[in-house]
Amino acid sequence: MGIQDLQIFLENEGVGVDLFRIARTHPGGFRLVLDAEGCLDRLYGGYFSDWACGGQWARCVQFLTTLAQALAEHQVSLCVCFNGAHPTPPALPQHWIQTQSTYRQRVNSVLRHIVTKGTPPPKVWWVPPTGLHSCLRTALRYLNIPIMVSSDDHCQEVVGLCREKTYAGLVGCSGEYLVFQPPRYFSSSQLKLTYRSSLETKEYMVHELPKLLDVQQDRLCLMAALLGGVILSEQSLTDFYKRLGIAQKKQQVPPETLIKAVGQFVRDLPTSDVDAACIEIFGDLNDLRAAKLKQAVQYYLNGTKDGFLKYRTASGRRQKNNKKNQRPESSPQSTSTDIDTTKLATESSEHERKGLEDYKLATANASINADFSMEDHCHDLSHDVAAMSLDGGDAAPIKHPQQQSRKPAVNKTDKPSSKEATASVSKQIHDDNCPPAPSEVLRTCAERHTRGLMHPQMLSILTHRQVTLPVLMEDDNHREIPSIHHFFRPIRQNVYAILYNMHHHRFMAQKAKDDGSASTSMNERACTVHVAEWIYSRVNPGKSPEIVPGVMLDWPVPTVQRLWFGTAQDDKCRRMRAFLSCMRSDTPLMLNTSYVPQHLLILATVLRFIMTSQIQILRRQELDAFLATAFSNDLMNALHLQEMTVNGMSSRGVQLAALVMAGAEAALTANDACGAPVPWLVAAPWLYFDGKLLQRNLYRASHCKHLAQLCDNHLDTVVKVERMRKAILEGLEVEFAMPPLPLVGVVGEPLAWRGRGRGARLEIAGVVVGQWGGGSYPTHPRAPRYPQVSYVGYTPTPRNAYGGRGWRGGRGRGRGRGAAPPTRGATRTRRPRTHEPAKPATLTLNGKTVRPDEMNAPVEDGSPQEDNSPDNDVEGTQPQKTKTGKNIKKNLGKGKKKSSNPKTDVAQNLEANGPLDKDKVTELSPNSEQEHFGQGDAPVTN
Repeated sequence: MGIQDLQIFLENEGVGVDLFRIARTHPGGFRLVLDAEGCLDRLYGGYFSDWACGGQWARCVQFLTTLAQALAEHQVSLCVCFNGAHPTPPALPQHWIQTQSTYRQRVNSVLRHIVTKGTPPPKVWWVPPTGLHSCLRTALRYLNIPIMVSSDDHCQEVVGLCREKTYAGLVGCSGEYLVFQPPRYFSSSQLKLTYRSSLETKEYMVHELPKLLDVQQDRLCLMAALLGGVILSEQSLTDFYKRLGIAQKKQQVPPETLIKAVGQFVRDLPTSDVDAACIEIFGDLNDLRAAKLKQAVQYYLNGTKDGFLKYRTASGRRQKNNKKNQRPESSPQSTSTDIDTTKLATESSEHERKGLEDYKLATANASINADFSMEDHCHDLSHDVAAMSLDGGDAAPIKHPQQQSRKPAVNKTDKPSSKEATASVSKQIHDDNCPPAPSEVLRTCAERHTRGLMHPQMLSILTHRQVTLPVLMEDDNHREIPSIHHFFRPIRQNVYAILYNMHHHRFMAQKAKDDGSASTSMNERACTVHVAEWIYSRVNPGKSPEIVPGVMLDWPVPTVQRLWFGTAQDDKCRRMRAFLSCMRSDTPLMLNTSYVPQHLLILATVLRFIMTSQIQILRRQELDAFLATAFSNDLMNALHLQEMTVNGMSSRGVQLAALVMAGAEAALTANDACGAPVPWLVAAPWLYFDGKLLQRNLYRASHCKHLAQLCDNHLDTVVKVERMRKAILEGLEVEFAMPPLPLVGVVGEPLAWRGRGRGARLEIAGVVVGQWGGGSYPTHPRAPRYPQVSYVGYTPTPRNAYGGRGWRGGRGRGRGRGAAPPTRGATRTRRPRTHEPAKPATLTLNGKTVRPDEMNAPVEDGSPQEDNSPDNDVEGTQPQKTKTGKNIKKNLGKGKKKSSNPKTDVAQNLEANGPLDKDKVTELSPNSEQEHFGQGDAPVTN
């Protein structure tokens, strides 16, 4: 329910149109504003089933390139708008929580589907891949398509941009746009670029909306406010809905029912006065909900054409009285006047040219195989900063005086816990003694944020000291991989300290204290900064944020002004060192381009940060899979990647992809905080990552015998992977992750996989004399063929790093592998008999020596002691029909005798008769000693 029901109600009223055909009727071109938040899947390239792999960025860039070429051919101009407004509680908590809750449910369904089916998930569970917003901003900037990122109120800023710059229409899918009534309104969710060279969508006749709803034009905003929204929530209108005969229960109320009932009530009001409506609805103007209703009505009025013209300033420019510009113009940490603070030092033509050269070098080989040109737009990139100014701020929206805040008055029906949590957060954030960020930093950040040149979290950190972190493609139980947002929190903590000059303030305070020139009150506490991080999780579903302190680096970092605006050579080196220090990658080889190419620096720092953690996450072959993906010749061949099929899609692989892309997002934030030492163009994700190719390499890495096989026997790729791995692991005591104990399956693991016995072997004096198989095994094609757990008496055969099996048997024992065959007629020497006391018989089960009397009863199928692996450990052993420990195969003499006695009978016979004679013991079937590659990895024991 809510204002979005109005959009759903009018879906069938839309008229199918072709935007390219409409553009032919506009001689000067057809200019549109596109709200990207309603068509992220369309901008991603339309729906294709491999989006859950982690992000196919080459495919995304290919689609955007095709779209840009079609737009230029038909003279259609787009300004793409992204939502960068921070949902500061209590203004937008409920909307943000609902969105994250929906994504959390979809992620759980996706992971469950991947585990049970092993195939890509259906379209209905589509979730934006991690890093999609950053990839779209970078790609659109690369294609010279104008970008606008909102900062306070997304819908108001988008419609304000449309009216201020006289765009012909707006493309979106929010119910608020219907009430605002832009010049023309098209559906973004129905946007489709066809092979017939047409851009199809639906158009809503917004100017006929009052006639369609049978509501007067001056009462349309009141009706929209009574539908419920951000300012006046639906929970606050529960009593009003009951009076209309609408019972809000767990099931969703049909949009037609709500809209017709509210429309009938608004139509029957004697007057359009809002105060009279408040008395009619709530009974008293002093009710706090009445103030909210009036504020909501005014909010919708400000977005209409009349409201826009009324509150528009004379100059038509963006007003500078908003929240982020109310900081003092001078700050104690302001730098001298020798630094140009109008733009970043890295926005120089030299820096842009260097980034362009690195990008051309990175895409030189890939452009040969790619099915789209990488050079078409490179000639304009050297002047990108000037081009992105949008001719005097074309993408700068208008701010209305009454639009600065959508924070409603506190409702008497709100829970006290929400108010207390919000007050506590505000107190903890502003209770620190760290001064605000410098004014020139705030101004530069606001300008770059609006133009899409800086990560959106930067402005939120500097103005609100709060940040929202979205739901990622990870298991909310964190069985294999820890919480991704918490894992990369140290990077954000360093960013907080850099942006607020914690080191500089502490140094100046200590210096003043030593000189005795400062007051005691200023030196009571060291400078600290706290930022509230809103993370939606099962434990804390958006109820309260986590207060995170800033953490300084271990060396004297320059001020943020010097990092951003310093032009000296030392400033350039310190920018890069600060970035590498945030990523725990300040090592010599990391800046050696022969080991780490410039376009792979982001990936290398993320992988090193993961390897420096105390938690072992990556396995060796998984690290090589990421590097092989980055160096693959097919990385930018979008057509080949689209046709390629992935056989081994796994839940762990999907989560590892989300982990690395979330680390890349954190690295981009740190890069912006340090003054952008890494050029934006070489930080593009399509230069080092493709989710579908990664899943294929992860599957192959567990089956390959060596690295060359993973790299398709390209020796040059092998050398590059090994050199970059050396740079990543430089100076580290490497401990790769081991396979986890599958005591509890991952999300949605089939119960039929559990409790499957794998069988064992019986060894006497190091010689295998018997073996038996477990219960019936599942035939799931993507189930791991080798167990990932070792229980007592069931030790898996050791493997090498790529899934091969190492030999652990003693040479020369019996007829084991590597032993010479006995010669006919040769007599065996026996040990002389002595009077030493007889030793009890022992059994060795897969290398573990146990006494016969310590052997337990046969384990029944389905017991928790058994392994849940679906396959045998040796070939040549056929699974038995019975589900117990019967049908033991004994190799006594040269022939095989089958015995139906359980393994406890074997123990009893050995205990009664003593050890068997070695002359009667023969070799195990040679088939059981064949090598098995690609059946998982296990710890190698000596």
